[in-house]
Amino acid sequence: MRQALLGFIARLREAGVRISVAESLDAAHAFAASGLERTRTREALAASLIKDEADRPVFDREFDLYFSATKSRPVEPRRGRNLQGMTGQHGQPSESGAEQPQRKADEPPEHEKTVKPSSRKEQGDKAGPQNQERDAQAQAERAASERHENQAGAAAARSREAETKLFSAYTDLDYEQALKALEPLKRRFRVRLGRRLRLARRGRIDIRRTIRAGIQRGGALIDLRMRTRRPRHVDLLVLADISGSVRYASSLMLGLAAGARECFRTVHSFVYVDRLAEAGFERGYLHMAPMLDFYARSDFGRVLAELVAARRHLLNRTTLVVILGDGRNNRKSARADLLRQVSRRCRAVVWLNPEEPERWGTGDSAIPAYAREVDEMIACRNLRELEKSLVRVA
Repeated sequence: MRQALLGFIARLREAGVRISVAESLDAAHAFAASGLERTRTREALAASLIKDEADRPVFDREFDLYFSATKSRPVEPRRGRNLQGMTGQHGQPSESGAEQPQRKADEPPEHEKTVKPSSRKEQGDKAGPQNQERDAQAQAERAASERHENQAGAAAARSREAETKLFSAYTDLDYEQALKALEPLKRRFRVRLGRRLRLARRGRIDIRRTIRAGIQRGGALIDLRMRTRRPRHVDLLVLADISGSVRYASSLMLGLAAGARECFRTVHSFVYVDRLAEAGFERGYLHMAPMLDFYARSDFGRVLAELVAARRHLLNRTTLVVILGDGRNNRKSARADLLRQVSRRCRAVVWLNPEEPERWGTGDSAIPAYAREVDEMIACRNLRELEKSLVRVA
């Protein structure tokens, strides 16, 4: 009986029912106390092994499959025969009992004739289709689980590849995959920017963290928790080059900035090729007004002139200007003096360059002239570096 119970518990575990060692021991005691009556045994094992009512159908199914022996019919006494007729009042054989016909030598006992248990082969034939169906269902579930794990692993691998692949090697297919990886990056970027109050060794007392630390010491406020000063409100102004060489990086940066709007007081986004246009990033698509010619020749000097002339009211001491582009100006006037004016009026001007640092200043690149006028020039060659650069800047 112990082996039968252990086999039944093993089948329940294979079916997904969680059973601990202590519950197995309780089931053994309940199994011994319930006797061999089927209904009592079922309820005793269910009370010992089932913690969640949702597992009860699985238990009932496995119980019926495992203990599937055919029930024996009760023994019916022959006519004219009862307990008193067989033994009498004082234990002596009665006359009616003595008159019963004798059983032949080769004839089996009466109870063996009335009870016809099924053979093991018949039981196996009856339980065979059910076992096959259960095995097929378990195999299908395992195949579905493995397929789901493979799909999740492949999606994670594609996401990691999209985060580390260079913008210069992007294709339209890579950009679509990067858009899928952008949502978790936006949430992570928003969380990292939202940590305005950080622990510090000195400063103001953080009441909430101090009380939580005191709970561990019985309410005594011994361990003081400090916090740094709340940073000032920051206005974000983004200038993104959407010409053919860096358009993927610019679109992804605008998507990251759109996901963290609540971390800044105001956010203004602009895109440019040879002139300036207001832009937004919604539902994975870049919107701009007016529309720009993606195949026009880049002219960042003209863009700076439009920014200083028409958007001067956006440039103040609380404005953080983030420029993303490769600085290739088609050998036109760089107008670095206008960038110097923007830098003096604003809190900071940071340039994010998706191009390889080895190519800065080569050909028609005006990066050396612009690098002298900005607070920092940062390389962001892939999506992961772009996220780190934006967090560092903010």
